[in-house]
Amino acid sequence: MTTIKAVFMDVDGTLFLGESLIPGAVESVKRIREFGLKLIFLTNNSFYSRRMILEKLVESGFEARSEEVVNSGFAAAEYLKELLGPCRVFTVGDVGLVEEIVLGGHLVVAAAEDAEAVAAGGTKDISYWRLVEGHRAIMKGVPFLATNKDHVYMTEKGPMPGAGAIISFLETSTRRKAILIGKPGRYMADLAMRRLGVDSSEVVVIGDNEEVDMGLADAIGSKGILTLTGISKNPHSSKWLVAKTLYELPERLSTLL
Repeated sequence: MTTIKAVFMDVDGTLFLGESLIPGAVESVKRIREFGLKLIFLTNNSFYSRRMILEKLVESGFEARSEEVVNSGFAAAEYLKELLGPCRVFTVGDVGLVEEIVLGGHLVVAAAEDAEAVAAGGTKDISYWRLVEGHRAIMKGVPFLATNKDHVYMTEKGPMPGAGAIISFLETSTRRKAILIGKPGRYMADLAMRRLGVDSSEVVVIGDNEEVDMGLADAIGSKGILTLTGISKNPHSSKWLVAKTLYELPERLSTLL
């Protein structure tokens, strides 16, 4: 029997709704750590940088370290580094994505003509002309990365349009398919597994989105626990363990250990 060594914990919709902490979140993560498991906060959120996500976690009462946070903006920067080395990147996204691209050793450019790659993600401040410039850069044939393609993200006020809406605009206008970096694609998860020194059979993926989080578990061949705290309320598959609340989560996880 395979020994479970690590947990990939989703953040938005699983631990938080927008800026609000979901009941039982801090207590459940503390219990999970008591099982002696390695933990990565694995999130598609590219609105925020890893630094910003860590600050949010710590300020909310979680025990967390910088090396335990892996997000799609960071993964996009790493992908470009592996593909091209340090390069000039046009971003369609928020400040967190820009920060991660710069920290990854790349130069963020303002004009399509200067771009050697395009990284696109979620943003709460988008203009048509920003999309036009992204479109023009992509049409040059440079690598086109999507931090994630989530159709929505959860907030205290309910679901809001996600990065997938922006990616769809650019994919439609350019007739090019973006390279998916975040969940349910496996690149970001592979980064996290290398960081922890584990393989997919030793990982449990926990998250609130059956399509995205459990989709990742399916893609990499890991166990999964679906929390009904965010997007998914009626699971389509009986393949996953289900935690209706976060207070139930440690008990569900314990059955896999």
